[in-house]
Amino acid sequence: MTGTTQADLAVQVYRLCIKATPQAIWDALTRPVWAQKYGYQSPVRSDLRPCGSYRPFAGHAMKALGTPDVVIEAEPPRRLLQTWQAVFDAETAAEAVTRLTWEIEDCEGGVAAVTLTCELRGGPRSTALVAGAVTKAPDWSWILSDLKTRLETGRPLAP
Repeated sequence: MTGTTQADLAVQVYRLCIKATPQAIWDALTRPVWAQKYGYQSPVRSDLRPCGSYRPFAGHAMKALGTPDVVIEAEPPRRLLQTWQAVFDAETAAEAVTRLTWEIEDCEGGVAAVTLTCELRGGPRSTALVAGAVTKAPDWSWILSDLKTRLETGRPLAP
């Protein structure tokens, strides 16, 4: 990240294609049984109505800190806009709440494109985590790769 500033990383966009239906991807993002199979393997509880809650949980420390994740918009199985805050430690928990937008679109041949937009203004440590600059935690590239691998093969990216 030499020469890259926090402002340069304030909005990060990830796009990938997954051999799965938009509904299967939506389910993987929002259903507890699926959310526990990739990424941080965290259970989630969600109420996908506007202003409904979307609460991922990962371990006792994160549970103790809590998280203010809230669904802003949900258009199953196409778009999910939510607030997000990394609460991995006291420093990230003290940062501003940010936004994630998930967009899922049909492509040809049983493939769907997923675009994740992370708006991270006001969260320099969260920005570094998401960008992969902090090696303690998987970044979004790793989490999305794990999601893709799980949906396509039924197995995790790494054991």
